[in-house]
Amino acid sequence: MQEELEKMVQLESGKLSFTDNQIDFMLHNIGNLDPYLRDDVVYTLFARGFTADSFTPEQKTKIVTTFISSKNLFKDIEQPQNDLIFLRTFSALLASLILDDDQKQPFLNMTNRKTIFNWGIAYLKKEKDFRGFVSQKGWAHSIAHGSDLLGSVLSHPFFEVDNIANIFAIIPLVFQNMQKPFVDDEEQRLAFAFFQGVYFGKISASDFNSLVNCFNKQIYDQLAQNNRISW
Repeated sequence: MQEELEKMVQLESGKLSFTDNQIDFMLHNIGNLDPYLRDDVVYTLFARGFTADSFTPEQKTKIVTTFISSKNLFKDIEQPQNDLIFLRTFSALLASLILDDDQKQPFLNMTNRKTIFNWGIAYLKKEKDFRGFVSQKGWAHSIAHGSDLLGSVLSHPFFEVDNIANIFAIIPLVFQNMQKPFVDDEEQRLAFAFFQGVYFGKISASDFNSLVNCFNKQIYDQLAQNNRISW
């Protein structure tokens, strides 16, 4: 099956189509620890399949149903570090693809759409494994991938903000869970997600500026208590 999919990566967009068995294999291997199979084959084909509209409506339904029923986005998320980080973060990317495709031509039902919206906000609050590149296993990149999903939520025309504090809580929680500084552009991806929220009118610029200013003051007040401002 892997050889079949490798050949499909080379096909022109208009010639791309999938069997149900191929989609089953892709869903089963979305978090595979082999970075070539996971990134260059499985994720690439999911991305091309949605972008080129190469999945049938039934196949899209299968992908969404499996994503939701498996709850892979949160698999063992309470652990500080484990290999399931790849399953979680590439499930986040898959969810982002689903929402972006739903923006172009709505196909999700209201229940599934709302579930993915809620999960896209919850994921970054729950994730504890912030590794970027992992030797021999490739990119985990949870904050970057989770931010891509959050951006797809905040840019979706059907997403309505009913609790802005719930969304704003993401930033303090991410900083709270950090064990060391970001080194792989995670902060840019997180910032862009919130930029999308402002750009698409889901978040007011003034409210976001107030959040940043208040959180900034909170951090410096904490440093002052420990005499660490100069450091």
